[in-house]
Amino acid sequence: MIFTSIGSRPARIAILGPGGYGKTTLGNAVLTHPQVQKHFGDARYFVACESVFSSGALLVELAKTLGVLGGASDASWSHIHATLNSKDSIICLDNFESPWDQTSDTRYSVEKLLSRITGLHHVTLLVTMRGTMRPAQTHWTQPPLAPLKTLSRDAAKGVWEQIVDNYDESAEDLIKAVDYVPLAVSLLAHLAQATLPALLLKEWNKKQTKLIQMGQSHKLSNLEYSIQLSIDSGSMKANPSAKDLLGILSMLPDGIHTKQLEKFQEIFVDMDILYSLRVLQQCSLLNVIGERYQTHPIIRHFCNHQNFVSSNYINLLQEFYIKLASCDPFKAKAREHAEMVLEVNNTKAMLFHLLKSNYGDHSKLVNSIITFTLFHANIGDLSDKLISQTVKFLQERQAATSLLIRCLQRWGDLHYYASDYEQAKYKVEEAERLCLSSSEKNGPLHAGVLTDLSDLYQRQGALDEAEASYQ
Repeated sequence: MIFTSIGSRPARIAILGPGGYGKTTLGNAVLTHPQVQKHFGDARYFVACESVFSSGALLVELAKTLGVLGGASDASWSHIHATLNSKDSIICLDNFESPWDQTSDTRYSVEKLLSRITGLHHVTLLVTMRGTMRPAQTHWTQPPLAPLKTLSRDAAKGVWEQIVDNYDESAEDLIKAVDYVPLAVSLLAHLAQATLPALLLKEWNKKQTKLIQMGQSHKLSNLEYSIQLSIDSGSMKANPSAKDLLGILSMLPDGIHTKQLEKFQEIFVDMDILYSLRVLQQCSLLNVIGERYQTHPIIRHFCNHQNFVSSNYINLLQEFYIKLASCDPFKAKAREHAEMVLEVNNTKAMLFHLLKSNYGDHSKLVNSIITFTLFHANIGDLSDKLISQTVKFLQERQAATSLLIRCLQRWGDLHYYASDYEQAKYKVEEAERLCLSSSEKNGPLHAGVLTDLSDLYQRQGALDEAEASYQ
């Protein structure tokens, strides 16, 4: 039970975690649990701290909740002390990061007030806080409660079914898309009371996190508002580089590998990468998964629509990944190849991003994609989505025919490696037609296309066609 003590002390528990993970819900559930109600009776207090930013304001809010506010403005500690010492009581200080996550002087005074409260032997304390750090000066119950995580698939389904009885494949796709974040699952289920899950899924694909709200700017009814509260925290405001790094991380699905920290420090010389990572981790805006610092998909969706990153940082990031994508896998040194493997998913994501952006040097971008496609084919990734998107990109812009021919050749290579010789031949024949109708006819590029065709004809046993193509 939560009021069980170690020795003779009542419990002091910090419920930590990112915004939207159910910290407030858990705090309320504790206060309303039958055993807690039976033990504490009417001495159960929920203190909302979201709009409290100092120890003085916290004292006033606590006094209001206890009903001992002296006069219109002054909260007397002696009255609070007397009330809390009169019998066993339990207090939940919700969103405690608001008063605590301030300047060092304010933080110290808030921690001192908290230690005075926890020094009362009749008081059981809960605090809910965004982030991963517990306030100092308080002896927290051991072992400490681990920060909250996302729901399991079955638990998320159970939340949905408690709210609305239309759980289906689309609802399954929705809760998976939001990675089982409790607030997101709950809000989507409430929206599903008026909109079919299939239609909600279509909306999600267009609006992403903007969809998940009930029309109110409140942490429990608007997912983006809840995320923004974390981004606007005192620690984030005190370190603007952390917000820039959050934007950068949101562009990278694999985040930053620990082996790449020095490289990223070289790229962003004016940013303290390690300190910014620590701030983001303390604010629960990123996770350490294996050896990678990564943002949660929900955070990534939100940040990518907010333009957090300056154009200078974006340009530096783009040039790094274009250079990496342009590295010939057959000429790369061992260290370069290892870096290419570590960054393969980030590189692919950046190249997709550049195809949708206004990147000016089409030739540089497409040549890097052609080289990169060869690399990811050689490590076993035969997906043709990137090269097909590149062909579409070139066709829409009526770009140089030579680039389009080379892309079709590489597309044919992917089918060839997958032993789909018919589709490979189709792509290379398309490249040949472009050669015949352009200045590339009878040139080196045309010769390469004909050589590819000959190889394909041989694979299919069409030796006469292969000979003709070689001729």
